[in-house]
Amino acid sequence: MNKPQIYEILKLEHDEVGELFHQLEQAKGTKAGELLNQIRLKLVPHSRAEESVFYSRLLNEKATGDKIRESLEEHRQVDLLLEELDAATTRDADWAAKARVLADMVGHHVDEEEGELFPLAQQVLGAKEAQQLARQYEEERDQLVKSMLGEERGAAE
Repeated sequence: MNKPQIYEILKLEHDEVGELFHQLEQAKGTKAGELLNQIRLKLVPHSRAEESVFYSRLLNEKATGDKIRESLEEHRQVDLLLEELDAATTRDADWAAKARVLADMVGHHVDEEEGELFPLAQQVLGAKEAQQLARQYEEERDQLVKSMLGEERGAAE
C-alpha cells in the first residue's frame, strides 16, 4: 500500500471539520458548545502542525510563499474568532453568528488550500517528500492533541 502524502491527510481532516461545522449549524445550547470543542480539538492541532511542517517547508519557495503567508494570516484570524467564541456562551446573542462566520472562514481557507495551494505545492514537493511531510505532520498533530487533552483534564480537576 502506498504511504499517504500530506495532501491526502490534510484533505481528510478538512472533510472531518466540515462535517462537524455542518452539525454545528443545527445544534443549540450545550450540544453546540460540545461541537465547538470538538472543532477546536481538530482545528488547533491541525493548524499548528500544518504551519510547523507543511507551511514552513513551503514558505520560502517562489511558487508557494505568497499563498503560505495568506494562509498563515487566515489561521491567525480563525484563532481570534475561536478566542471570541471561548469567551462567550452559546446563550449570547452573537455566538451563533460568530460560529457561522468561523465556519465560512474555515470553508474558504480549505477551498483555497485544496484548490490553489496543493497544486502549487505539488510543483515544489516530490512524492517521497510529500509522504515524509505526512508522517512528520501526523506526529506533530498527535503531540498537540495529547497536549490539549492534558490541558483540558488539568482544567477540569
